[in-house]
Amino acid sequence: MISTVRTSTYSPLFETAKTATDQPVQGPVEPSTPRSATPLSDSMGKDDFMKLLVAQLKNQDPLNPMDGKDMAAQLAQFSSVEQMMQLNTTVSAQSDAQNKMVTALNELKTAQGEQGDNLAALIEGQMAVSTVGKIGVAAGNTVFVERDGGGSITIDTGLTAGPGTVQIKDAKGNVVSTGMVADVKAGMQNIDLRDITFDPPLTKGGAYTYSVKVTAEGKTPAEAKTYTTGRITGLRYENGSPVLMVGDSLSVPFSKLIQVRS
Repeated sequence: MISTVRTSTYSPLFETAKTATDQPVQGPVEPSTPRSATPLSDSMGKDDFMKLLVAQLKNQDPLNPMDGKDMAAQLAQFSSVEQMMQLNTTVSAQSDAQNKMVTALNELKTAQGEQGDNLAALIEGQMAVSTVGKIGVAAGNTVFVERDGGGSITIDTGLTAGPGTVQIKDAKGNVVSTGMVADVKAGMQNIDLRDITFDPPLTKGGAYTYSVKVTAEGKTPAEAKTYTTGRITGLRYENGSPVLMVGDSLSVPFSKLIQVRS
């Protein structure tokens, strides 16, 4: 009997080739830019607090539930948070209202100031109009001599009293005439040119400058303070302010007028 013996022969030709499915799966390339996360709020509101409390109750251990004291404490915290938020809202609203009130008051103050200025200007204008035709006195040393030698000067001698000397000068500073006053009283006073003895007499009208010296008994002559005195002949406005015309050519702001006489 002939027995058959199986022999095992290995040949790489009979090795099953690896399929594509046996290779590791290649996934898509991960993006190079990081994924943006949802931004977290810096503050937590009452809705967020309530959501956390509800989530805690849902996920608590049934065999070891939350202690009632802890829950009461958390509810108290929730109530405090809500009250603080309401208080913050109220304070913010009050602050806005206060700022609006301050703005309104400032606007009202500005409007009242403008109305006050307009009213003051109106009153000043009416007063200036009423002075036309009268004798005005302002700071200065101008004297208006009329054609017949009339006119007046206003001086202030302080505490000095006694005989006085008056010098009248023209526009070039030349002495036109010198006058003597027998008795000059102390203080502010008006002197009519007709009461002064001039040498030579004032015969030519016009605008001049003058100075006055008063000599008290036993003392040296003292310079008196002089004022410009003349008839107000007209009125004009400069930059909204009234300016008076004194005599034929002198302009005096109404605010500089210190005295008005009929």
